[in-house]
Amino acid sequence: MSADELPSWRETTAKQSIVEFVAAVTDPDSPDFIPERDRIAVFDNDGTLWTEQPVYAQLVFALDRAAELGHPTSLEELHAGGMEALTKLVALTHAGITTEEFDALCRNWLASARHPRFGRPYPATVYQPMVELLGLLDRNGFTCWIFSGGGTDFMRSWTADGYGLPPHRVIGSVGETEFRVGDGGPELVKTAKVAIINDGPQKPSSIHRHVGQRPAVAAGNTDGDLAMLQWTAASPYRTLELIVHHTDGDREYAYDRDPILGSGTGQILAAAAEHKWTVIDMAADWAAIHPDA
Repeated sequence: MSADELPSWRETTAKQSIVEFVAAVTDPDSPDFIPERDRIAVFDNDGTLWTEQPVYAQLVFALDRAAELGHPTSLEELHAGGMEALTKLVALTHAGITTEEFDALCRNWLASARHPRFGRPYPATVYQPMVELLGLLDRNGFTCWIFSGGGTDFMRSWTADGYGLPPHRVIGSVGETEFRVGDGGPELVKTAKVAIINDGPQKPSSIHRHVGQRPAVAAGNTDGDLAMLQWTAASPYRTLELIVHHTDGDREYAYDRDPILGSGTGQILAAAAEHKWTVIDMAADWAAIHPDA
């Protein structure tokens, strides 16, 4: 393995920790060797694999769809109404249609919508260094998964192209569906009921449910990812915990709190200092942020 497999990473401690970890756990003669069947890597999505500021892409999608449906809603109204207003918005924009119809809506929106700062499609705001990391892990026998608070169906509409991950390895918050036989045959209709909010302590539970193994690599960016990193760090194998710290207000954003849920970084950064986890300083460690940037 060559460090050149991570060309968008600067030659800093963060890159070195990744390269050394992968080399050690894939070397059969190393005391840190991990059999390929146990090489599991899990990633948060928003703020870890792509830009989440100034507003989650899925929320922008919901606001745009609400306007199309004749129910325009502003961010100010959402902030004032809290979780109740957000739940109503999701019910209006995500429910009452089939899973195929929702997928088509997402794909069409993603093809036309543009990020307000960067002027590029939202899938083009993926972090190039993290895409390279996913590729490096994949080439070295790791199975990579996403465990995010974002909606599963929304993410699955674009993550295969964006990250090369198959749909079954993209797990997020889940809304319930109902089976019915329509004019076109059997189908699943999305309902307004939210079954799982995949954040905080729910993430390790979701990993156990879907993977059945404790990961060896975990990456996140806020306190909502702390439980996932803690659970990974308790593995009997050598592990790698990564925290994307948003320190680059010039090329991306500098912040310590997510845009809507309010999850901060105090706990996860304190845990990183205590346990010597790898904090990725976006300004210092990444030579590029987005593809072709």
